[in-house]
Amino acid sequence: MKEAVPIDPFLIQPAISEEPDAELRSLFALLDDPDERIAQAVIERLKQRGSIAIRPLATFAEQAIDPLARERAKRIAEESNIAILTREFETLSVQLAEGARTAFEDGIFLIARYGNPTLDVERVRSEIDDFAHMLNYRLASLSSSLEILDEVNHFFFEDLRFRGNQSKFMEPENSYIDRVMERRTGIPISLATVYLLVVRSRLGLPFSGASAPGHFLVRYDGLRTEPLFIDAFNSGIILRERDIKHYLDSSGLPFNRQFLEPSPPRAILLRMIRNLIIVFTERGDSIARQAFEGFMRILAPNAEEGQAFLRGLEN
Repeated sequence: MKEAVPIDPFLIQPAISEEPDAELRSLFALLDDPDERIAQAVIERLKQRGSIAIRPLATFAEQAIDPLARERAKRIAEESNIAILTREFETLSVQLAEGARTAFEDGIFLIARYGNPTLDVERVRSEIDDFAHMLNYRLASLSSSLEILDEVNHFFFEDLRFRGNQSKFMEPENSYIDRVMERRTGIPISLATVYLLVVRSRLGLPFSGASAPGHFLVRYDGLRTEPLFIDAFNSGIILRERDIKHYLDSSGLPFNRQFLEPSPPRAILLRMIRNLIIVFTERGDSIARQAFEGFMRILAPNAEEGQAFLRGLEN
């Protein structure tokens, strides 16, 4: 293995201000008003302020003493964020249908922005760009497909230390790319997504996602003989088709070669959304569950298709 390239410090970007402007402060002061007419007018105006109001609202909800004001602020922030994301998922659906190059990555960030409405997307993109730059340097002198695969896995699982979140598998943060990048841990599909955004989206290497039942994998088509599969949840273990078939048979799960074919971006995004629906259902968070069910309906408007994803196995 080559020595690691020194990591240049990331450019420090200014944080999004959490300080509310004069109008927001005035509106916040009215959130505890018992008059429903006044409260409704305040709520409507706050919603009109859109994304600018979301972080100050969330901060106010954490600090407010009055329970009515606190509950209203929390609800407005959540509803405003869902409304914004819904419109952007509608745009994304069109982009996916048109085969837009960045649609998959855009969808990954839309999912993450549910958990972090003021996510600095460009900062995370820049970090992924840096990963790709470092890895590309290491791969420059390699010609063997197996050497390339070995170097890629060493980079992700030894140097960057990405790993499966074994202890807290059902955390929603495992599906948000900013948290996966920050914590270096996630579930199979989110770890595979980071992997793919580097090696496929940026470096153009022959990797893709494979939607095996119960455990999402990365597929590598660099060999002429057969595809290999990388288990990103288990430190990059390399599998062949026979290994996957044996695992599924022993687990009582169905096997179909179609499961191992490259998954299109829309199918990967739907599987991530389905995972979060399962998580929020188990947590009893009906608002989040309904939000992601709405996002699923946008990307899978056919009711039968959407139900098929809901019946599928997670990860």
